[in-house]
Amino acid sequence: MKKFHLNIIVVLALFIPVLALASGENSGSEISLKLKESSGILSGKQNSKFKLNSTIQPTRTIYDISDLSVTGPLKSKSEKKSYKVSPVRLTILGVMAAGAFTGFHIYYANTWWKDQRDYFKFAADGYYARNMDKASHIYTANFFASATSVAYEWAGLSPSKALMYGAITSLAYETYIEINDGFAPNWGFDWGDMGANVFGAVYPILQNLAPPLKHINFKWSFNPEWIKKKTTNSDDLLDDYTNMTFWLSVNPMLVLPKSVTKAKFYPNFLALALGMSIQNASHVTGSTNAKTEWFLALDWDVNQLPGKSDFMKKLKKILNFYHFPSPAVKFSPEGVWYGLYF
Repeated sequence: MKKFHLNIIVVLALFIPVLALASGENSGSEISLKLKESSGILSGKQNSKFKLNSTIQPTRTIYDISDLSVTGPLKSKSEKKSYKVSPVRLTILGVMAAGAFTGFHIYYANTWWKDQRDYFKFAADGYYARNMDKASHIYTANFFASATSVAYEWAGLSPSKALMYGAITSLAYETYIEINDGFAPNWGFDWGDMGANVFGAVYPILQNLAPPLKHINFKWSFNPEWIKKKTTNSDDLLDDYTNMTFWLSVNPMLVLPKSVTKAKFYPNFLALALGMSIQNASHVTGSTNAKTEWFLALDWDVNQLPGKSDFMKKLKKILNFYHFPSPAVKFSPEGVWYGLYF
């Protein structure tokens, strides 16, 4: 079971105010030149009284610019940036997280988990969505880890530590959901879900350790009908997979030779994506007649678009989790369809 859209709301509730406050660092620099006099010239500390011999011509003052010294906040490339946690920002994140967690715990307790729970059990719950929920677990844990890592960076943690704590936060939240599912009468603790949670949470760390993986991303998109159903119909309110598509996006820059990428023969923002959706499936009505649909589409790698400021990098990182509408080909039991797909 996956409370997909509520997980996204929790993350956005934590992240959007942080992103709004995030800004790139401005640094100034001062350069002062230390002019070195030649050895034939008297320094200011020496006695300036002397007698000029008529047979000797005055020596020109020579300035040697080989001894330039740089002062001010400029740093060498090899020098590491120092990070300092801001207690105020960390407190803001903590208060927001506690508020969101408490609110949604109350919501879950009165909806999904409102029935009596007397024992803990294990169960495989992918039957109602033909295991499409596993893609949801990977995506949600991945998005949650990345978004919270951006929030931790805003609070002052280094990028590597922010990724680690983001993964821990994501995995802790997903585990909390799964344990409560284990006590719910109609669900159970699913090891398949937990495996997907772990993989999704640690994937940002893997991308940081192996940069080529940054060209492989998990994305999500939805049919506008999804919004309409959520405002007019309580059925499938939480798990409307029939109007969602999960994507595996791969940027060809991953395999293109350097001669092509350096010459910019290929637009680096253009990727390919494999999508998965499902029809006639529901946690309410079952999935006896469910049909899996596959998509092959163009995708936009937002991370490759212009914008190098700290704010733009963080914004692009979050936007890249969404698959924006693009030309696609759909393969389903009914046949092949192509057009602009959401």
